[in-house]
This record gives sequence, structure tokens and C-alpha cells, in this order.
Amino acid sequence: MLVTGACLGVPALATTEDATWRLAPSRDGVEDAIHHEGRFYSLGYSGAVEAWERDPGTGEFGSTAVTPMLDDDEAGQPWRRRRYLVAGPGGRLMVVLKEFKQTTGWCGQRRRTWSFKVYVLDGAQWKETEDIGDAALFVGANESLCVSTRARPELRAGCVYYTDDDDLEPSKDDDDQQLAVGVLSLKDGTVKKVWGLVGRHRSWPQPSASIPSP
Repeated sequence: MLVTGACLGVPALATTEDATWRLAPSRDGVEDAIHHEGRFYSLGYSGAVEAWERDPGTGEFGSTAVTPMLDDDEAGQPWRRRRYLVAGPGGRLMVVLKEFKQTTGWCGQRRRTWSFKVYVLDGAQWKETEDIGDAALFVGANESLCVSTRARPELRAGCVYYTDDDDLEPSKDDDDQQLAVGVLSLKDGTVKKVWGLVGRHRSWPQPSASIPSP
């Protein structure tokens, strides 16, 4: 299991062989993490992905960079965005970039809008894409997922399912409708709200956990 703090991005790891929790040094912190093909992978704040291994002799965890840095400087202010690491179709690593903008409308009411970009690791470089085939991506504070819509026809192919998991602050708006749970189409940018799942977080910031499947 790997747990990262929502604000600090510091990983702590434990295994079935060694149940002792150990903090692990990371080159530039952990923005997101997944368990994929028997290994933990983390996305650092620089945009590089690291693979984690446990030293059987010392029990300590170390990491190795396995991708180049993702150059997304055009995304704007880093505190107005969040990146998620996903294992995509065929096991390829993907990064989903979510950027939000906040506007003030009538009577000071604040509204947020989100935009998304998807990057796929193609060989030794990241490439932006709007085509993820029949897959649907689920991104959030916990481990993000890529799901085939062939096995789940109720899901929308080529879409990103997301939540309002802003790390900076909990929502201060009294209107729960501003707490976004939505489905965004990568092809045309349209968004459909999932109203049945709208509700306030009971705690903030939310912890995140990555738990290997048996």
C-alpha cells in the first residue's frame, strides 16, 4: 500500500512481507500514485513518473525515474491544476491534467469550470491525445482507473469521470450544486453532471490510498 498526503505528497509504504510503515524519499514529491503490474508508480510534481522497489536487505524503498518529465507549462498556475496517473489501455501510462478556473458572478456567487487534457506515454515521450478508444477514465483523490466500456456498457466511452477534489480549500459555497461530480467528453468537451452523487466532503483534505489488487 502507498499513501500520499493531499498537501505534502509524501509517500509511506508497507507490504505484506514487512508491515512496518516507512517514509520513502522522493525526488520531487508525489502528486499521484497507482499500483500497476506488481509495482507502485508515482507522478512527481516535476511531471516525471517513478517506479518504487523495496530493498529486501534494508527494507527501505527507493525509486527510479521511468519516464521523461511531462512538459505542461502551458497549463498555467500549478495551484489551479491537478494531475492524475492512470494505467491506460494495453498497460500504457497516462497522465490526466485537470485545470480549473473560478469566476465570480451575480451577487458574488463563485463558479468553477474544468478543462482536461490526456497525455499518453508513447515510447520515450508524452503525447497529448483526445482518443482513448472505448475506455473511460476515473480520476480523483484516490487511485485513478481506466475501465473498458465493453465490459461496462453503462459507462460512456472516451470520457473522463471526475470529482471536485481541489486540495487548496474545501468548497465555501453554500450551494451543493457547485460541488462538481461530472463526466467530460474528450472529443467535444461537453460535460454532464452526475447529480445523484453531489454532496459535501465530510473531511478535508481527503487522504488518498493505493491498494494492490490480489
